[in-house]
Amino acid sequence: MKVFKISLLALVLGLTAISIHAQDRTQAVQLYNKGLEEAQSNNYDASISTFEQVITMANQLGPEGEDLKQNAEEQIPKMYFAKARDAYQSFQQSKDLEDLQTTINAFREVIAVSEEYGDTRYAPSAKGAIPQLYYSKSVLLYSQDDIAGAEEAVDQALNLNSNYAAAYYQKAKIFKKVNDTNDDGIIDQGIDDMLEWYDRAIQVGDATDKMNIANKAREAAHDELLAVGSKAITDGEINTAIETLTKALDYDNSSADVHYRLAEAYNKNNNAQQAIEHANQALELENGGRTDKAKIYFELGFAYQTLGNKANACDAFSNALYGSFRAPAEHKMEFELKCDSTAK
Repeated sequence: MKVFKISLLALVLGLTAISIHAQDRTQAVQLYNKGLEEAQSNNYDASISTFEQVITMANQLGPEGEDLKQNAEEQIPKMYFAKARDAYQSFQQSKDLEDLQTTINAFREVIAVSEEYGDTRYAPSAKGAIPQLYYSKSVLLYSQDDIAGAEEAVDQALNLNSNYAAAYYQKAKIFKKVNDTNDDGIIDQGIDDMLEWYDRAIQVGDATDKMNIANKAREAAHDELLAVGSKAITDGEINTAIETLTKALDYDNSSADVHYRLAEAYNKNNNAQQAIEHANQALELENGGRTDKAKIYFELGFAYQTLGNKANACDAFSNALYGSFRAPAEHKMEFELKCDSTAK
């Protein structure tokens, strides 16, 4: 009888334990469902906390809680990624630096949590997003005239992604800003260093199929060299002007403006043949009307006058009789060349 009572007690205790165990699993399942509901309501922090509780309960359940543990662990990185995505959307609306930094931190958390749980679904996207966010930070700080902050941010972007064409373009812009010492929009020193950043943007842009950035960098490099070369002509630095403008053709050899300026520079350098060559190329490339072409014809006429070719000089000056070049062209035709007519 005593043995029977002991066996009955053991059975009761065993059944009680099973019942408690089943209740614990039921509670864990209910908690897991609660976490899903919180996620659907975009309450990601609460959802993360709930799934962490599920993991704790699942560990206490042992093998019977393994499926719940695995499911909860899969949800947590997903919730962190959703948080980061929401933070990014908030930044897109506000364009606020504080929101931007919150977004960067959120994507960093995605990487850390993914590593913690051995999840490979979201970390690659997070790692790709962070350099772009630092680039956005650089652009934002640049617009606020925080040039040092802009450079630090773009350097962080490039440290994380060395194949980032837009970031190299941003480096060129920052370098120009720093080295435009009189703030007239034209770089005053270190132009070759600036071009290295544009060249890198072009190289990486071409290699990564970011042709819009590569073309934008080519255009910017051309414009900078044209501006520097034109200023050099005004300052009487003709050899520098020719060297700089010739380099501009490496970025756009179909630039009517560069060929015109080269014609002007070669005329000032007493090289009429080169002036004629570049003036004719400028005329072929210029898509504007008579007023736009007048300045080119004036340089062409000047070059022919230098060579003593009166007929061609008069013809060229007659095509320069428009806009601001009308008066100087008329003077050339009437008083210097004695052309048959001052009008065409």
